[in-house]
Amino acid sequence: RPLQAEQPEPGQHPQSRERDKDMVRLDHALRAWATASSEHSVPLKQAQQRIRRGEVSVDGTVVTEPRHQVVPGVESIACDGSPVPAGEHSFCLMHKPPGYICQRHPRDPSVYDLVPEHLRRPDLAACGRLDRDTTGMLLFATDGGVQSLLLHPTSRVWKEYTAVLQEDCSALRPGAQAAFEAGMQLADGLQCAPAGLEAVGASTVRVRVHEGHFHQVKRMLAEVGGTVKALHRDAFGALSDGDLPVGAMRTLTEAEARALPGTLPPASRLRGAAFPVMLPRLVSFLGMLPLDR
Repeated sequence: RPLQAEQPEPGQHPQSRERDKDMVRLDHALRAWATASSEHSVPLKQAQQRIRRGEVSVDGTVVTEPRHQVVPGVESIACDGSPVPAGEHSFCLMHKPPGYICQRHPRDPSVYDLVPEHLRRPDLAACGRLDRDTTGMLLFATDGGVQSLLLHPTSRVWKEYTAVLQEDCSALRPGAQAAFEAGMQLADGLQCAPAGLEAVGASTVRVRVHEGHFHQVKRMLAEVGGTVKALHRDAFGALSDGDLPVGAMRTLTEAEARALPGTLPPASRLRGAAFPVMLPRLVSFLGMLPLDR
């Protein structure tokens, strides 16, 4: 008898349930497998249609609900009788140079043009975006769930930037640092979460934020009288570009993976890292602070 997805308890968000139990949706697992097996990204709708047609089974039982929760590598998934292997996700770092956008574009120079051939995958995507002229640390991942988790403000993954101002730091309005720490409201009404501001040179400041609003760092500095001339992201949580040459890209190292003891379901193992890690520990390693209670 076809299985139906177990419904979350009233008031419980399905995504939080997935995180708690290290599960993934069946349609997401099927799409990841189909995408990795082809040269282009497979639409999620296509995977859902195959499930609804009864072409997919879990542990030998046909499942017709795309949102059914599975643990790839633990439960056996098959499509039209063919096994769906648990894929490996890839996590990479790039030292973004100036002049590149973070979207795939046929004409403008894009960071995707810089991805080495051996790391290219149709499902590899940048975690967030940096402006065309902003340089520095850019994280890539093939796991959409991890991307969402790392970028969501409630995860409190801190990003650190160095900004060179047109003015001297002394020209910033009095109380600028306190305004950042308290959480400022911008002129357009956007309420920013508490952030960090520190002068590190005559006209250079270091900014720490855990949100990712459009041009947020530039807009926050403009609010206290600063005009950004150059912006560089130094760190994404505990990860930094370090000695990575400008324009270069690498996978997470074994040492970075070993800092996170535990085991992930095979579908979420780090490609290029010999030591598998737990997803919650990955978020912690990237700098997640405890949620406000």
